[in-house]
Amino acid sequence: MMLALSIPICAAQLDRAGLEAELQALTRSFDGRVGACVQDAQGTACVRAGERFSMQSVIKMLVGVAVGDRVDHAGWKWEEPITIYKRDLSLAVQPVAKLVTDAGYKTTIGDLVRRAIIDSDSAAVDILIRRLGGPAKVQEFLTAKGITGIRLDREERQLQTETIGITWRQEFVDPVVLAKAIADIPEERRSAAYTAYKTDPRDTSTPRAMAAMLFDLQRGALLSKSSTAFVMQAMKECATFPDRLKAGLAPGWQIAHKTGSSGTWKGLTVATNDVGVIRSPAGEALSIVAFIADSRASQKDKAALMARISAAAIRHFH
Repeated sequence: MMLALSIPICAAQLDRAGLEAELQALTRSFDGRVGACVQDAQGTACVRAGERFSMQSVIKMLVGVAVGDRVDHAGWKWEEPITIYKRDLSLAVQPVAKLVTDAGYKTTIGDLVRRAIIDSDSAAVDILIRRLGGPAKVQEFLTAKGITGIRLDREERQLQTETIGITWRQEFVDPVVLAKAIADIPEERRSAAYTAYKTDPRDTSTPRAMAAMLFDLQRGALLSKSSTAFVMQAMKECATFPDRLKAGLAPGWQIAHKTGSSGTWKGLTVATNDVGVIRSPAGEALSIVAFIADSRASQKDKAALMARISAAAIRHFH
């Protein structure tokens, strides 16, 4: 009588040394400062793991997670109604502004989270930050969850105006007024503000901290199962910059992610980012972070580098 042999099934894992070597090779000569980190259940492979990078619109994903915590523990509901008025609007990318009439626009908390993550809507995220009690309350959530290395200090409308040399004023909800104020900024002041932004520790993250947060998010360590699913679904539908991390995916792999980008001044872009979770056809997850700072490379070249980073992560996961 032959005995059946029990053959253990080994889960795939990162070849961390190999991936780290490839990340070093990919980023070494790139124009700018590149931070990247990939994490699986066993550990991480990173370059510039502990350096700080401006997050830009990546903060919108963090705010969505903080809202999920309120849904889980403070009686909030995704379908909770909220009315947006013109005074609540922000600046730059805010598609929801087109829907706001003099009578306002009725929507829900969950819709604002989805708009913030999927469309990178600055009005949506700023409204949510204020609803949470301000940036300090988002930071309190991160701290309570043991998340270190990530700072969230300002609303989008404060961040974006300060980086160009002016302070947000309520009348800037009128895009015509804001455009005139920007046009009136002296070149020297704008250059000084952008230079200061390059080293500002506010609204920054390290690659290692972001990768750890994302890995905890996808495994359900930060939110309930239903709230995790809500946020992750919005990240799967992220509509911005599909030429970045998403473009490097192998067949059958999926991504849930959030991008972020600063403005460019005199050819220099302080922040070009994409962070998320990629999942193999077998359902195994890797968190992945790509931050590019202080670069004069083209948008196409920066996106191509991010695609090569995600492709490398997949090749080294076996």
